Amino acid sequence: MTELFGIPLVRIMVVGLILMGLAFAVVIWIAIRNPLLVRMGLRNAVRRKAQTTLIVIGLMLSTLIISAAFATGDTVGYSITNAVYHNFAQADLILTRNVDRTRATGEGVSPTDLAALKAFLAQDSDVDGVAGIVRERVPALNAERRLSEPRAVLAGIDPQDMVAFHSLLTPNGSEVSPAALTSTGVFVSERLAKDINIGKGQTLTVFANNKPATFTVLEVVQDNSMTAQQANGQDPESAGGIVATREVVGSLTGKGDQYSLLVVSAKGGVRDTLEVIPGVETRLKEWLKSDSAPALRLVTTKEQTVKIAELVGSIFVTFFLVFGLFSIAAGVMLIFLTFVMLAAERRSEMGMARAVGMKRSHLTQSFIAEGMAYNVGSALVGAVLGLGVAYVLITVLGRLFSDFGLNIAFHFNVQGFAIAYALGVVITFITVAFSSWRAANLNIVRAIRDLPEPQPLRGHSTSIKGLLVAAAAVIWSALRIPLVLAPLQALGAVAQRASKGDPIVPGVIALVVSLGLAFLAIRTRRWAKPRRNVGGWAVLMLVIGSALTVWGGWGIHQAFAYTGGTTLAVLAIAMLAVYFGGSSRLSFTVASVALLWYWLLPLPFSLLFEAGKGWGDPLNGLASLVGLEHDKVKGNIEMFFVSGLCITASATLFVVFNADRLLGLLRGGSGVFRGMTPAIRTAIAYPLASKFRTGMTLAMFGLVMFSLVVMATLNHNFSQLFLGDAAAGGFQVAVTGNPTNRIPDLRSTLKSAGFKDDASITGIGTLVQMPARVRAAEQPENKAGTYRLAGADAEFLRLARFPLSARAAGYATDAEVFAAMQKDPTLALVDESRFAINQQTPFGANADAPQQFVIDRNPVTLKEQPWEPIPLVIRDARTGEEAQVKVIGFVEQKVTSVMPEWGSVFVGRELLDQRFKSGTTDRFYLTTPDTSKAGEKRVADAVESALLEKGVQAVSIHEKIEESASQSQAFQTLFQGFMGLGMIVGIAALGVIAFRTVAERRQQIGMLRAIGYSRRLVAVTFFLE
Repeated sequence: MTELFGIPLVRIMVVGLILMGLAFAVVIWIAIRNPLLVRMGLRNAVRRKAQTTLIVIGLMLSTLIISAAFATGDTVGYSITNAVYHNFAQADLILTRNVDRTRATGEGVSPTDLAALKAFLAQDSDVDGVAGIVRERVPALNAERRLSEPRAVLAGIDPQDMVAFHSLLTPNGSEVSPAALTSTGVFVSERLAKDINIGKGQTLTVFANNKPATFTVLEVVQDNSMTAQQANGQDPESAGGIVATREVVGSLTGKGDQYSLLVVSAKGGVRDTLEVIPGVETRLKEWLKSDSAPALRLVTTKEQTVKIAELVGSIFVTFFLVFGLFSIAAGVMLIFLTFVMLAAERRSEMGMARAVGMKRSHLTQSFIAEGMAYNVGSALVGAVLGLGVAYVLITVLGRLFSDFGLNIAFHFNVQGFAIAYALGVVITFITVAFSSWRAANLNIVRAIRDLPEPQPLRGHSTSIKGLLVAAAAVIWSALRIPLVLAPLQALGAVAQRASKGDPIVPGVIALVVSLGLAFLAIRTRRWAKPRRNVGGWAVLMLVIGSALTVWGGWGIHQAFAYTGGTTLAVLAIAMLAVYFGGSSRLSFTVASVALLWYWLLPLPFSLLFEAGKGWGDPLNGLASLVGLEHDKVKGNIEMFFVSGLCITASATLFVVFNADRLLGLLRGGSGVFRGMTPAIRTAIAYPLASKFRTGMTLAMFGLVMFSLVVMATLNHNFSQLFLGDAAAGGFQVAVTGNPTNRIPDLRSTLKSAGFKDDASITGIGTLVQMPARVRAAEQPENKAGTYRLAGADAEFLRLARFPLSARAAGYATDAEVFAAMQKDPTLALVDESRFAINQQTPFGANADAPQQFVIDRNPVTLKEQPWEPIPLVIRDARTGEEAQVKVIGFVEQKVTSVMPEWGSVFVGRELLDQRFKSGTTDRFYLTTPDTSKAGEKRVADAVESALLEKGVQAVSIHEKIEESASQSQAFQTLFQGFMGLGMIVGIAALGVIAFRTVAERRQQIGMLRAIGYSRRLVAVTFFLE
């Protein structure tokens, strides 16, 4: 992995290291100016080793999560990239027939097309090989061992063209000459050799067009793009391959001299052609646009696939980082809470230090030095342990990816490790610096006499004028740092313009102005500091929140800014209410309840009536009354974190400001446990006395528990929605035929094969499928997209139990739709994935991929309002034959989640038989009296065994659903476990709180013991608290 979010890792690392260097520079500056302060800070860190250990455990979590995320993403990207290089070998560009070319017909690439490509690339110095390959799926049998592979890949090559690719390699890496192939001798790939236990010199039998053919295995070769289609398992039906000459394959399958695809090798080896490929690709695309070029299109290149592999790695990093944000936020709060408690313990000590002449800045510097002592060690421990966590994650991922044929091997780069360490140090330093500043901001008299602080939200001056002055002071203070740094930026701009020879006068003017503003910011620091108060900060929050709301809703239409800004603005209004003398409990209770209601909308209305499901944005509803409504805001995975943060903060505020009422329930129960009454009352008193500390602790646990519970709920609902019984579609067994050995009728074929257990099959529905070009009737032909066409016979339509999400006018039930299709083969069903809104993908669109068929309709509108049948035009790209059908229903996605072949345009089988040469692939779906998984599997095995020579594959649909569910659950549990790392923060927080409370209350504990509390009662007090 070399990039994250499109930014090179090297650049991220350099920025991280610079920021970390600045953090260390601050500490060094403190040590040079006031070495005593550093010694004081380090003394506290070293003095209490047990406490230091707990603090380091809590502080390390942010670094651990970042390190684990980078190492996991790097491993996944590296492993997939390795697989790409191995699979492509020296094939760098892959081309096939261009079905988008107007009226292009034919089933493959002709020798004329190959010759034209060779002629064009003959003068290209960056190309050293061009070849054609034929691919067909065939059953392969080792008769001696009675082992078979029903869908082996039969690859036909021209030996003289394949020499330039050097891709026929033995398992130990020795090259095999393609010229060794004969009319009766073939190569077998490693995967197929292992599956059917066959080796060099043994006899292999394949079946094509329902006829057997025997060959001698000349050599076993490695799996790659030349020898086995998608050998790394991207195709769920992938298998090993058989390599023969093109003439043998064409004769055996009836394909003649047609090729399936063409491959081009760029100059270089397997891994050193990425810089050459783009140039060849550009020239090739320009040529293919010309009228004289053959109807070919570029499928993919090695460079594109490597980039996708790296993108997958960065997506894993993104997911783990986003899911880990809750734990990182909890870790930051723990750091803050730790220093709040340290300050509370040393309050009298700090008051005395201030009384004898120490400044607040000195206390801040001492705390920063102590925090950096914890920071350096915890970041290193976290970065190293992150690699350990990543290793565990990779072990689990390796088992999951092995089901797809991909080997995952642990790998990390130094850049990711350095970024994790640097970011961990920087995040902790920023939190420590802020915490230190807050801890040092104390009153000398109140600190020495241990008096409570005044109400922090109450203003000294409640006039509007005083509020505006405070707001101006706060805003000016917030702008001070940017203003002080502005001259540096202006100076850089002047230097850049001078180096380019541009006029520097505008830059000099900007420099002079910025210097003036910087000087003013420094000089007015004394004016702003005493005038800042909570009211001013509330005004700033209100301005920022309102601006974010307007910008997010009416500007960029992004949910994170819109909802986050609204939350900030509501909290600011509550702060202002308290500032002007309002009740803090009432103000923040109303604000927190309002925010919880806002974030949980459309609940509870969506549970009460149907129209309530659309009540999710009260602000937009109010704006619509005056004609200022905005377009729908959009959000992505970041909203998971934003919503969790806002909901948890709102709930915590509600609990904290109503804690005395809530804890009153415990106080009332003290009468039941009379011996425990003193412990209960004392345990209640301390959280009420330290509401800030209580709120921080609640928020830490709340954030982590929120993320875990939401993820667990989503996982369960996902499994119920997409992997329930409805995904079986009413069938128990799926049988897939082999395109080279067609089966017109499964019942008669089973009978001919000697299948005895007829009673185990109660129904057989048949689907005949083919690739097709599909478009809406009103669209021009160049808007047609590729998709599967499925011809269903009457029995399939009678047995199928596909839930429909929308039906055309005149069809009241799903049963009426299926009944109508049995009578009219031109009526059609389409799966929901074809809606344009469902076509968005994190990988973006591939300009070279064939245009996909989509329906530009709103699925919500189709569900809620009556609509007329939608006419579509279907064209067979092989023959150019067209037919028009009418869509009268849409199949829910839960049906296609496990059986992707049901993602099709369904029509009557008669249409394919009459107009489209009976399709290309046969699929059969069986119903059985025994619907248990064991019963379904028994029937599937019996059918597959009986039709071994036909190359069919039969599977239990419910077993397939369970496999998909287990894989999905494993991925979800993996992410959930990663998020659960935040519980480490909670455990460390409990330890730190326990240590600090005991240290802080030693005098109170002594007084409790003096008035009669036993040790056991004191312990129970802490436990209950």
